[in-house]
Amino acid sequence: MSRQSGRVAWLGTVVALAVATAMVAACGGAGGPSGLLVGKVTLGPITPVQQAGGPPNTRPYAATMTVETPAGAAVTTVTSGRDGTFPVRLAAGSYRLVPRSPAGRSLPHAARLDMVVVAGQTTTVTIAFDSGIR
Repeated sequence: MSRQSGRVAWLGTVVALAVATAMVAACGGAGGPSGLLVGKVTLGPITPVQQAGGPPNTRPYAATMTVETPAGAAVTTVTSGRDGTFPVRLAAGSYRLVPRSPAGRSLPHAARLDMVVVAGQTTTVTIAFDSGIR
């Protein structure tokens, strides 16, 4: 084998390894295929009266939520930022997002949300916390 063909073979091996590594990373690594869950958390109403045609009566909200399996086993905990957004990478599958009220308080409160995370895709959810203001 010539020196030139040896280099070409070596370069082909390096490229094949790089492509395989990128594919494994895109599919979630050794744990299997994954997808991205992106959420926006809001709190509202923020005033007792909303004007017709006025701005939304909500604001972004920093909250903690538990990601569970459908059977109720905790997978991870995620906290939204001050802008109300959060990302979390999860293995493909069905999940329940369980919003947590502040410790020792029943409000603000948000309903649980069932969702499906699809491999290689982004799932977007909105969690609306009820402030209790009426």
